Amino acid sequence: MTLEKSHSYRMPWSMNDNAIAWLEVTDVCNLRCEGCYRQHLSGHKPLEEIKEEIRFFKRWRNPDNVSIAGGEPLLHPNILDIVAFIAENRMKPIILTNAIKLPGMLKELKKAGLAGFTIHIDSHQGRPGWEGKSEKELNALRQEYADLIAAEGGLLVVFNSTVYPSTFHEIPDVVGWAQKNIDRVNGLVFITYRTAITDSMVAYDPAKREVDLSKLSYATDHFDEKFVTSPEVYQIIKDHFPEYEAACYLGGTVRHASFKWLAGVLIGSRRRIFGSVGKQTMEVAQVGHHLFVGTYLAYLSCSRIGPYIFLMGFWDPNVRQAWRRWIGDVLRNPLRLFEPLYVQSIGIIQAPDIQPNGMADMCDSCPDMTVYNGTLINSCRMDEYRLFGGLLTVREVEERAREQAQNA
Repeated sequence: MTLEKSHSYRMPWSMNDNAIAWLEVTDVCNLRCEGCYRQHLSGHKPLEEIKEEIRFFKRWRNPDNVSIAGGEPLLHPNILDIVAFIAENRMKPIILTNAIKLPGMLKELKKAGLAGFTIHIDSHQGRPGWEGKSEKELNALRQEYADLIAAEGGLLVVFNSTVYPSTFHEIPDVVGWAQKNIDRVNGLVFITYRTAITDSMVAYDPAKREVDLSKLSYATDHFDEKFVTSPEVYQIIKDHFPEYEAACYLGGTVRHASFKWLAGVLIGSRRRIFGSVGKQTMEVAQVGHHLFVGTYLAYLSCSRIGPYIFLMGFWDPNVRQAWRRWIGDVLRNPLRLFEPLYVQSIGIIQAPDIQPNGMADMCDSCPDMTVYNGTLINSCRMDEYRLFGGLLTVREVEERAREQAQNA
C-alpha cells in the first residue's frame, strides 16, 4: 500500500503558532540512551531562566502544551514550580521522562497542575534490571507505569520508543499491548533512529571549519544497517492492525516526499478496535480547537470519547466505516452499546536525515522547537549550538577526498 500525502491532513502548525513548545530544563540524566540528542554540559537550568523561556513560548509560540524535557526533568530540583508556572500560564505541562523517579513524585506533580507524561521506554536504554529485554518483555514495565498513572487518575500518558533496525519487527508487540490498554494509554510514538557516522562523514561549523563530529552524543564511529523510515513503520503497523490509518502528517524541509511526522487515531474499546479517524476529523479537531480555544491541539485531556465520535461520520469516511463495525458489534450483542469507547493515537517521527549535499532534512514546522539565546531552534540539534556555535553541515569523507584531489 502506497502512503499518499493526499490521504492525510497536513497539520497547520508553524513556527509562531504551534501546538507544542519544547522546554529544556536540564541536561542531567540517570540513563544513557543510545542516540540521545543531549549530553551533560551545563546541568540544571535556573528557575528564573526557565520561567523566562515559558513566557517566551507563550508570546512567540502559542502552544497547547509545553513538553518539559531534558535530560531527565524529574531530576530538576524545581520541577514542581516549573509545572505550576506552566499551568498558571494556561498551557498544559507534559513531562517527557524515563519515569524512574516517577512513583515517589506522582501525587505532587498532579497537585502542581501536570497534564500528563510522555514516557520513553525501549530496549536500548540499559535500564537497571531490564538489560537485554525485548520490546515485548518491556511491555511489563510499560504496564506498571500505565497502571500507576491510571490509579492516580486525571493524567494522560503516552509511551514513546526509538525504533532501531534491530527492533523494527517488534513494533506490533508494543502496538498490540497498547490496544489492550486503550482505556489508560492515550498514545504511542515511534521515533526512527538516526546517527551521525564519524568514519564516513566530516563536519563543518558555521565558519566552515572542520570539527570533531564525535563530540556529539548522537555520533557513532560506524553504522552498517539501513535506517528505518516512517513509511516503513506505518506499513508494519498497518500490516498487523489493518484498522490503523494515518490521518495527518508534517513533511520535510528538503525532500518533498518526506513524512517527518505521521499520526493516526484509533477508535475502539478494550475488547476491539473499530477503525481510525480520517483527515476530515483531524482538520475539524485542529481548526475547531484553534477557533474556540486559541491554540492548535496536541494532547487530548481524556481518551474516553464515547459514541459521539461517530457524528464525524457525516464528513469522514474512515469514521463512517468504524461506525458500521461498531453498529454490527452492538446488533450482535446489545449490551455492547454501554461499552466505553476510547481514542488512542499512534505517532511516527522520522528524525533528521543527512542529505548528500550535507543539508539535513528536518521537520517542516517542527513541533519540538526550544529556546536558545533568545531564539527558537530545533531541539534535536541544540548540542550543535552549544558545542560549535551553530548548525553543522556534514559531507561524506569520499566526496571531500575527491574535491581535495581535484583542487590539488
